[in-house]
Amino acid sequence: SMAIAARRTAFAGTSAKTGRDARTTRTTRRAVRRTTTRASADIMDEVGTLTVSDDQLKRERYVASNRFRVQEGKGPAFEKRWAERPSRLAKLPGFRYFTLMRRVEPPSDVATTYDEDEANYVSFTIWETKDGFDGWRKGDAFKEAHGGGTIFGFMSMLVSSLMILKGGPKPAFYDGLLSLSAAPSENSRKWQAEDGWRQIPADGKNPIDADVFVAMNRFKVRPGKEAAFEKQWAERESELKEMPGFTTFLLLRRDAVTPDDGYNYSTYTVWENRAAFDNWRATKKKPAAREGEPLFEGAPKPVFYEGVLALLDAAGA
Repeated sequence: SMAIAARRTAFAGTSAKTGRDARTTRTTRRAVRRTTTRASADIMDEVGTLTVSDDQLKRERYVASNRFRVQEGKGPAFEKRWAERPSRLAKLPGFRYFTLMRRVEPPSDVATTYDEDEANYVSFTIWETKDGFDGWRKGDAFKEAHGGGTIFGFMSMLVSSLMILKGGPKPAFYDGLLSLSAAPSENSRKWQAEDGWRQIPADGKNPIDADVFVAMNRFKVRPGKEAAFEKQWAERESELKEMPGFTTFLLLRRDAVTPDDGYNYSTYTVWENRAAFDNWRATKKKPAAREGEPLFEGAPKPVFYEGVLALLDAAGA
């Protein structure tokens, strides 16, 4: 066609300098791809890098999460992609719990704000052991659900096909400590999936109905104070298990030498709905003031989510 002929003429007249520029651009792109690959590998290399002392708590669960910044208005499309992906997660050895969490505004009386680069979606999976997690990420089920290859295969597919993410996903891994789960309820039994993944309608225009409400409180524990911090939590009196609507609690210890966000510990509490969480807050006892040198820097940083596409093993989380 005339358009093709015109492009050929233009290319024929291109200067040698332009040719060098094109080669430079191709070289730069190859370098970027190599850099990206190394960065991805480095993030996965975080797994198992934390050194734990003998006086710290033993791991009871292993948690894999991935943090996403989804563009404004694109949340329902992101949820639809998760709802429709092939997965048999709940059938895998060692699986205990999964939810895709979308961030919600904090209660009106909680004095906190979210940072601009705060993830507004997080995938969160609890495994009984780290071996279960390793078996999943190295096996066929992982490849089926994540675009057939690496942990970033599925994420890259999302970016290229839907263009809904702001930047790349950021994995984070944790030791789960002080595991506490309520007995299965009529509501939580709905989160079990014989085929490995629940079939939840998603139209890509409206948010998926929430299954759970999640509250997290993040801490920057000072170096050398980790064991004391864990001991403090282990000795706390808790009535969570008796509270209506309580589902799961874990104290999370980041499995990384240097967490990218600075938070090396977090609480993770799951409720059947926000009303159950509000009821607990209204009735809980205020913890006694602690004496001595502070164990963590600054104030804890809370964040709240609704969880969709919840999956739960019959044995609980």
